[in-house]
Amino acid sequence: MRHRSAVTTPNLTGENTETVPYRGLSARVAVDARMIRHSGIGVVLRGFLRTWARHPERIRPVLMGSPETIRKVLPEVEDMAVVRWNAPVYSASASLSPPRLPEDVGVWYSPHYATCLRVALPLVCHVQDVLHITHPTRPGTSFYNRVYLSILRQKASYVLTTSRHVKVQLQTLYGFRPERVLRTGVGPGLAGETAGENHRLPTVLEGVDYLVAVGIMKGHKNWEFMLRRLAGMGEKALPLACAGLGDRAEQLYEKARKLGVASKIRVLPYLKDGELAAVYRHARGLVFPSLAEGFGLPVLEAMSVGCPVLIADRSPMREIAGDAAYRFDPDYPESFDQALEEMLGNEETRRQRIAQGLEQSRTFSWERAGLHVEHALFRAMTGRLPKPVENGRTAS
Repeated sequence: MRHRSAVTTPNLTGENTETVPYRGLSARVAVDARMIRHSGIGVVLRGFLRTWARHPERIRPVLMGSPETIRKVLPEVEDMAVVRWNAPVYSASASLSPPRLPEDVGVWYSPHYATCLRVALPLVCHVQDVLHITHPTRPGTSFYNRVYLSILRQKASYVLTTSRHVKVQLQTLYGFRPERVLRTGVGPGLAGETAGENHRLPTVLEGVDYLVAVGIMKGHKNWEFMLRRLAGMGEKALPLACAGLGDRAEQLYEKARKLGVASKIRVLPYLKDGELAAVYRHARGLVFPSLAEGFGLPVLEAMSVGCPVLIADRSPMREIAGDAAYRFDPDYPESFDQALEEMLGNEETRRQRIAQGLEQSRTFSWERAGLHVEHALFRAMTGRLPKPVENGRTAS
């Protein structure tokens, strides 16, 4: 019988509260890495892979995706095995046909739930959000994803979330059993407080004060609201650096032109983590008016490098930012103007919020979040139920 000594797994607040007997074990894990280049899900995946690269004695990933993209985006994983998997993320071939894996792989992990559901392995996956259901962008999307979640509820050994907000949604709206939904959290932004120090700003931002906004061009991101508020400020409005738009930048320009603020828009190209951190670091503030999120990574990313944040007073942004953020009520547009004026004009409050943001970001840890994922992976392999711990108490 193999001897197993104990390892203490910390909860999300940093308190060591639970002993888990898996030190000395090593897991060969199939990792769905097809979205490694993306924002949001890609940031989470890259964070976990960097953590696991430092602990190859515990987790030995087999990455599934494009070898060329994986090596280019994350050179730190050059020693990890890669299996080519070209199936589009949201496709029948992806959900039904897994790639051929080494025989010693013991568990399947995906950072998103649009993964293969026919794997002959214990399945652990993150559900980052349920926005495809609550805020669908195409006809049929909501129904398709409800069916997918229903199958996942039966198939997955454990479902992971990065926020309490999504954990509650899965339990109360979609019938997931509480003991099968574990909150992992994430790490402090892109690469910690020093991120961006060695990267130059994009040329369009050099020598100017600017605000930054990050997000894809979808309705729940509330871009049009932000453009309308900028239009109301006239010439006083600062330039707005826009990142994460992908191939939908022209849609934003079109809306900005109609509102007469196209001259204020600075669309940024694809940015590597350090480059994005530099944009945050030099900005006068992050403006994040999103009405719905699974987590709200840009808020944490900005706080972690000393950039003040202005958020819509909605979950889960309140959960992530705590008392560090400036807030506005989307139902009262004037409250946005007031909060922005305070962020830009009151230096004493600004310094206080920046300090609070740095402190708040330190409550998040890639090491701690990675341990929570490992916890689920090992328990999925052994078949033993974990006792998820949050804020020092057993979760319910």
